[in-house]
Amino acid sequence: MNKLNIHATINSILLLTLVVFGFYFYLDRNKQEIVYIDNIKLFNGFNMTKDIKSIEEAKINKQGKELDSLYAIFQSVTNKEAVAFKNLQQQIAYKSKAIQELQDNYTHQLSNTIWDRLNSYIKEYAQTKKFKIIVGTSGNGNVMYGDETTDITTQILKFSNIKYEGNN
Repeated sequence: MNKLNIHATINSILLLTLVVFGFYFYLDRNKQEIVYIDNIKLFNGFNMTKDIKSIEEAKINKQGKELDSLYAIFQSVTNKEAVAFKNLQQQIAYKSKAIQELQDNYTHQLSNTIWDRLNSYIKEYAQTKKFKIIVGTSGNGNVMYGDETTDITTQILKFSNIKYEGNN
């Protein structure tokens, strides 16, 4: 080979290398770094939410049935049985308050427990995928619109359920 052909080959290789590196850096800069998730869809679709709801709702339903029984007894008591009447009123008030506290605790605990778990999964997913920001939306304030290509709710939900079920 003569010198001219060698220089042309070297120049072609250098030019090709520059094009490849340029293309690589272009793709690297244009990858998604900001995405969003639908908080409500994620929360409701998470298997842990379903598990806790079924357990806690069974407890609430059991207490509700006990309260219904007290109401039935209360309605059958006449005014002549004043002591029994007053006792039933107190039991009903106590049971109603207990059910309300159970429901409030359930709602608060459910939300906190599930979001603590989901947030750890979201952080792990974001670090794995090298996202800089994941914004949560519920359609009423935080993000009013996001291009569907930046919605990763389904991917996060799938990842979180796999982690929750222990199927790394």
